[in-house]
Amino acid sequence: MTLTGCGEDADSDLVQLLERVADVDFPTLGHFLEHGFADLSVRRFGLPQRVIGIAATLALDEPDAGSVNRAILELRPGDVLVIDTGGDHAHAVIGAVTAAAARARGAAGILVDGAVTDVGALGDPRSGIPVHARGTSCLTTKQLGGTKGRRQVPVDFGGVRVEPGDVILGDASGVIALPPDALAAVLPCAELSDEREPALLRRIADGEALEKLLYLG
Repeated sequence: MTLTGCGEDADSDLVQLLERVADVDFPTLGHFLEHGFADLSVRRFGLPQRVIGIAATLALDEPDAGSVNRAILELRPGDVLVIDTGGDHAHAVIGAVTAAAARARGAAGILVDGAVTDVGALGDPRSGIPVHARGTSCLTTKQLGGTKGRRQVPVDFGGVRVEPGDVILGDASGVIALPPDALAAVLPCAELSDEREPALLRRIADGEALEKLLYLG
């Protein structure tokens, strides 16, 4: 599959891509890719659900609550809000209200290259949302006018450059951000690997010689 079309055809290709990757174990992609994986400091908070969606980005120049809220208002169903705090890992930029608002917009998740707060609320089944971030803090954003952020620009999340429109995948093992074409190129290999894995696990459980089953070079 390539995603080089335009208009409705490109949208249809992207929908099909997201539907296919939903059936793949995300770490399987790590067998075939070396880039796009957020670093180990990123942890999962909020609802314990896998994240599959499209990046909508925000680069914060200061910890401005208004800029975060403006970005949330522009979210479309299936978007994943990706917030680059510009290296500010002290101020929490997402909490109970912003998470609930993103969920109300239909967002698939939130990524913060920094801190979040209200962890219990982020995981509330009634109002929470899947969130990945570097940590938590009680220090939060301030009302700084709503002009301290840039939307839909390239950002950094966990050491990965994320472009608006990238595919975002997240689970308990970590976060992956890839251009659609890069994901489409390796998806058939990942699907085949996942298809073969159950049989391999059964053979291990049955006591077959590991020397015959494990890759040894």
